[in-house]
Amino acid sequence: MIKLTLLAGLAASLSAVHAQDILGLSYNSTSPYGQSKGIFTLIAGSYGYAMSQAGGSTPTLSATYDSTTQTLTQVCPYPGLIAAMIPVSGSSPAAYAIEWVNSTVTLPEGSTTTSLYAANEGLDTTLGTKETVWYINGVFKAVTLNGIFEFGWVDEDYSQNGDVTSWIDTTDGSSITC
Repeated sequence: MIKLTLLAGLAASLSAVHAQDILGLSYNSTSPYGQSKGIFTLIAGSYGYAMSQAGGSTPTLSATYDSTTQTLTQVCPYPGLIAAMIPVSGSSPAAYAIEWVNSTVTLPEGSTTTSLYAANEGLDTTLGTKETVWYINGVFKAVTLNGIFEFGWVDEDYSQNGDVTSWIDTTDGSSITC
């Protein structure tokens, strides 16, 4: 009886861990003027779906992170799309738009689908330089790619960005439905 109870408890705990692997994605921002947060909506991007910041508190965008393949894959609303960081041509410092793309799409040189990863209740990137106050690489913020204003990432620290920093929060997204 004890063995069966332990196995049932282990199975329940593994199910809970698996359910938490689905990440609900939202944004958070802090500046000298205060803090803001919201959700992402998807808009037509240059290579797939771009993220745009919107008001709201309940994420509608969810994804899973696979540490083996180092890919962030969308669960909802478009299952199977992967997150890509696409360089913004001519930007200095380096800037990337974040779009959800089909794995077969041809992306411009310098693009990466393995640079975003889940870390400490948010997403971070392997690109750029780790900044010392927020301990994240660069700043997530709006960028323009091919005339489309969308959420992205820039290799600068919060002080270079007017003491403003944004990030992508991750929460348990198992309840998000498509």
